[in-house]
Amino acid sequence: MRKLCSLLLILSACLLAACGSSNQSSPAASSNTPPPEPSPTSLKAVDWDNFSYTSTCYGNTQPFMTHNGKAENKFIHFEIYQPVSFGDLTGDGQPEAAVRYSCTGADFGGVHVLVYSGTASHPTLLGELPLSGKNEPEEKWSVEKVSIANRIIQMSGSGYSATAPHCCPDLHIDAAYRWDGKHFVSTQFKTTPIATG
Repeated sequence: MRKLCSLLLILSACLLAACGSSNQSSPAASSNTPPPEPSPTSLKAVDWDNFSYTSTCYGNTQPFMTHNGKAENKFIHFEIYQPVSFGDLTGDGQPEAAVRYSCTGADFGGVHVLVYSGTASHPTLLGELPLSGKNEPEEKWSVEKVSIANRIIQMSGSGYSATAPHCCPDLHIDAAYRWDGKHFVSTQFKTTPIATG
């Protein structure tokens, strides 16, 4: 019986010694492991009020260097609106930025959205919304709210029917888009008459 107890004590001591030696070598092994690479700086770090934009206001592509959210180029006034909306549209785990803006020349062209991807040090224009087309008369509505969730950008605002005067929007518009890897695709475009009374 004594031999069995002695044998068990020796085995226990060996196991404890083996566990202790592996714990002692563990910090040395982890100190040789390179630290994970830092993720790129988010677009949330960009000062969107003081940024160089390119827009196709009134059909011509032009640069606009904003100062406190406003710029002017060739008598066209450019303005951005806060808040900027953020969310992952491309599926890369990094947030895209959706910036509402307007261009005003001889008249008001509505509020539209510029969508940027990339990093704070290298933002890239992904696209402009709303899309133009016969189902979405982009020049006839202004985006008032933007949200991004589940890789979909949703926008709502006010717009004009074919008979509405320019002073008085008569439609509430809801639109949604997804990024297909090359361009934005419309997933929803709905108009609802605004009740007057």
